[in-house]
Amino acid sequence: MSEKTWLKAAKIIVRASGNPLFQANDTMVEMLQALLNEEQVKFLLNFRKPRLTFQELKDKTGMSDADLTEMLNALMDNGLLMDWPVKGTDEMEYRLLAPVADTFEYSLVKFNRPLEQKKKLARIFEKMFQEGVVLTQTNYESLMPIFKEKMPIFARIIPIEKEMTVPQEKVVPYLEASKIIDDQDVIAVSECPCKLERALLGDPCKTATDINRCLHFGNMGRYFIEHNLGKSISREEAKQVLKEADEDGLVHKTFHDDFNLDQNENAICSCCKCCCILFQSYYRGAFPFHTLTSYIVNLDESKCEGCGTCVEKCPIEAVSLIDGISHTDENKCIGCGVCVHHCPNKARTLVQTEQREIYIPPPIIEQ
Repeated sequence: MSEKTWLKAAKIIVRASGNPLFQANDTMVEMLQALLNEEQVKFLLNFRKPRLTFQELKDKTGMSDADLTEMLNALMDNGLLMDWPVKGTDEMEYRLLAPVADTFEYSLVKFNRPLEQKKKLARIFEKMFQEGVVLTQTNYESLMPIFKEKMPIFARIIPIEKEMTVPQEKVVPYLEASKIIDDQDVIAVSECPCKLERALLGDPCKTATDINRCLHFGNMGRYFIEHNLGKSISREEAKQVLKEADEDGLVHKTFHDDFNLDQNENAICSCCKCCCILFQSYYRGAFPFHTLTSYIVNLDESKCEGCGTCVEKCPIEAVSLIDGISHTDENKCIGCGVCVHHCPNKARTLVQTEQREIYIPPPIIEQ
């Protein structure tokens, strides 16, 4: 098959992602060729619109219901498409997924994918990531306004729950992890793709004691279970996953339907500085760290002994020691509670605030 066909499919995926860091290039083609056969990549050319219903695809392709279902399932198994209920109808629409983080995540965590293929995919995604760093650093001034004004905020921080101080006159916020979990009927747990990718590249996570840390809910949870990306667990098992993540010093981030933070939560990821694609995109100079939070840290200086645990544990490097006392940069504090949870002297507390937007441009990397 012509290389032009693969490149056309890559361009369709890039256009659907809406992210200027993704490029329809040889690396993207390599990723597609590692996951798809020729018939499947030709089928992707039908997605001139990034979302199509089953009937629309049937009209475009002329395929039988059985053949179309088989094709769609194969593409969903490989993390290129996701099925989603069309609100107010009995129909499903099929959404073309972004290469990162969607295809990155779903292709790597699939249970029965051969190890050598996973290693190959990890190398491809790492190359894609490095290309993103070069693109941002080369076009830094022109990309920063686009990142800040036009890109969605991908995640919301939820704190380590037992460390929160909530004023009595305020209702306990819905952002608490246990409240989110109690509202779910379908919960799936999967390997963390970020930690898995680093392990496949020979650089395993230095923070987490277990790689199975990602929780998925509702339609997303169903998708993970049906396509062998995760397994079904109970609410109590999900809370245990978060409790263990707290002890590891991981940050809880929620993700939402359509990246709309007013919509239902569809996932909670427990993230580390050394692996998480959002933290690493920031630290390596590819992408800003952009999130919402409703908490901030308060310090009791009389209890602080300047041990530096908070400096070591803070995933966004918002804490420093000044004259032997811990100091938090409130413009960078994401309210995750990791420093609070691990402070040996209980000098730090987490207090509720109005919702705050945290935007930290990526560093300029010396070439």
